[in-house]
This record gives sequence, C-alpha cells and structure tokens, in this order.
Amino acid sequence: MDSRRNVLKKMLVGTATAAVVPGTASAALEAAASSAENAGRSALSRGLPLPSGAAPWWLVAPLAVGSPLKYGWYVADLSAVERGASVLTLAHTNGKRAKIHLCGHAGAPRGVAHTALVDLVLMDGGSGSFRTDEKLGRVVLGMAELVRRNEVREDADLGAVAAMMSHEDRVGVFGPESLV
Repeated sequence: MDSRRNVLKKMLVGTATAAVVPGTASAALEAAASSAENAGRSALSRGLPLPSGAAPWWLVAPLAVGSPLKYGWYVADLSAVERGASVLTLAHTNGKRAKIHLCGHAGAPRGVAHTALVDLVLMDGGSGSFRTDEKLGRVVLGMAELVRRNEVREDADLGAVAAMMSHEDRVGVFGPESLV
C-alpha cells in the first residue's frame, strides 16, 4: 500500500502529465484539492483538529527567518499548516508587517498570486476593498515563483499542501475575522 506522500507525488506527476492535454490539468488539480479539502472537513466534523506539522519551509526554500527580499521586506516567520493554511509573515524595515496565507485552491485561486497547488492570499484586513501596495505585490509575486519551483521538487512534503484548504472554505469554517 502506498503512503500518503507517494500517493500525493503520483497525483502531482499525473497532474503535470495531464497539463499537456488542454483542459485536463485543471480537472486533475480540482480533484486533488477537493480530496484534501474533504479530508479537512471530515476531520472537523468528527471534532478532530486539522492535520498540521512542521512549517513547510521547503515551499519557500532557500529562504529562512531573516532572509531579505526586495524593497525592504524580509521573512519574519512561517507557521505550520493550521486551520487549513500556513501563514508566511513578512516584515519591513519600517516596521510594517504582512501576512500571506498559503492556502489550497480548487482551480479558482483568489489570492494576489498563485501556483498550480498554492494560493497566496494577502491578509491585510482590507477585504479586497483597496489596492495592494505595488512593491508588496511584487514581493508576493516573487514568493509565488519560488513556491512554484519548489512544489515540484523531488523531496517535497506534499502532506502539508494536502492539509491546505481554499480561502473560501477557511472563511466558511472559521469565520473571516478569525483569519486576519
């Protein structure tokens, strides 16, 4: 019997293979994301905590706490996947902080940036009602590119990605005010 890790790797390889045929990659990703979201909902319905573990630093490798980014931003922290997302905290030399929730998506990402598996949702309390600072937006786009390269690594721990929920599902389960 295959381990969960091997099953997820096979799903990722299958998705990459399906990407060659138009229209099939999004269906494969949607099925993979739906399976992960259903697992999270099932755990919640039984009163169990959502799966979590170590922070998925492999997603943003080679970055670590204190790694400088562009425009005065640097990496302040990365949480384990809890409540359906891993939270990447960025800090600026001027004292500002930004939280980027690394969520799953079922083919309908909502964040400032996304990859095939991860939605990068900037949580700034604005509810989408104001424009993202352009320089911070560029930093988030750069983070998405890094995640995009890392999510297909041979040693990727896809269990963390499987534990991620879409932003909409997280809002529905936990409420919007608890996610900021």
